[in-house]
Formats: sequence, C-alpha cells, structure tokens
Amino acid sequence: MKELQDIIQKCIRRERQAQQQLYSYTYQKVSTAVAVYAKDNSERDWIFNLGMMRVFTSLESYKPLTNYLGWARTLLVRAAIDHYRSQKKHKDNLTAIEVQDYNVSSKDFEEMMSALEAEDIIKILQQLPEKERLVFSMNELDGYTHKEIQELTGINSNTSKWLLSKAKKSLKSMTENLKTPQRNGYGL
Repeated sequence: MKELQDIIQKCIRRERQAQQQLYSYTYQKVSTAVAVYAKDNSERDWIFNLGMMRVFTSLESYKPLTNYLGWARTLLVRAAIDHYRSQKKHKDNLTAIEVQDYNVSSKDFEEMMSALEAEDIIKILQQLPEKERLVFSMNELDGYTHKEIQELTGINSNTSKWLLSKAKKSLKSMTENLKTPQRNGYGL
C-alpha cells in the first residue's frame, strides 16, 4: 500500500516510469471492468487508455490511503460509458418498449454465470449486441439503476429493462451452448 502511494505521488509529479507502473498495475487489476463494455480487446484497450488519461489527470483529487482501485475503476467505467455516448451511431432515438416474455430468473442466471471462468464471461459478454452489453454491464455489474442508465446513456428506462432481459436470455442461451458437447466427429 505504501509503495502504491509513492507511485501515485510520483505520477502527480509526472514521472514517466511511475506512470508506466501505475498503468500496468491498474491494467492488471481493473481492465476486466472495461472489457465488459467493449466489443473486443482492441476496443477495451482504447477505452482503457482513455480512462487512464482521466486517472492521470485526476490523481490530485485522489485521497491518499483510500481504495485506489475502486476510485480508478469508477473513472474507467465512466470513460466506457462516455465512449458509448460519443459514438454517432448511438445518437438514434430509441422508443420505449414494454418488457414482455424475456424474463430469466435471477437465481438461474446467477447459477449459470458462477459456473464460468472470468475470461469466458468476458468473451460471452463481448458477443452481445452493443446496447444489450452496455445495459447489462451497467445494471448487473456496476449496479446502475435503469433511471441512472437513462440519464447517462439516453436509453429510455423501459427500453433499458427490455435490453437487460434480452441480454440475460441471450447469455443463458450462449452458456447452455457451451455446456452442450458439440458432435463434430471427434470422439462423440
């Protein structure tokens, strides 16, 4: 902890080696928080770099001896959300849709996700359509309410609920396909 605080102080003084150390440490510990918002690893790295720029420029507001990783994760997730908002293709108007028959029970969903490794979960999440991935990540992983999602992204809260349900249904289907052995002529 003391070493991390020293690195942060050196970063505030703009020492390049310390910045590289903090970047590597943060990437190792928190890059998965950004990966769930990205469609692939290239986009993850782009968003992570944008977020780290925020981290470096905001280090003076970081309170020493508090949870650096939690603080940095918040900045990185906000960078991912801002990246989403900045994309012109997302500036379309979404119409409110009432949630219909897409419900997947929370218990079933939690059991399904706990059986997978972190890397598998990220790969599966990256297969979701962008808006479903965004809403799922914000709600299920980062705890944003549908109202907060609407305020941050402009996605109507009813549409957000529908996208979340649709994402859960898609994820359940994808994980069930992972468990089903493929019959491809190699021993099955």
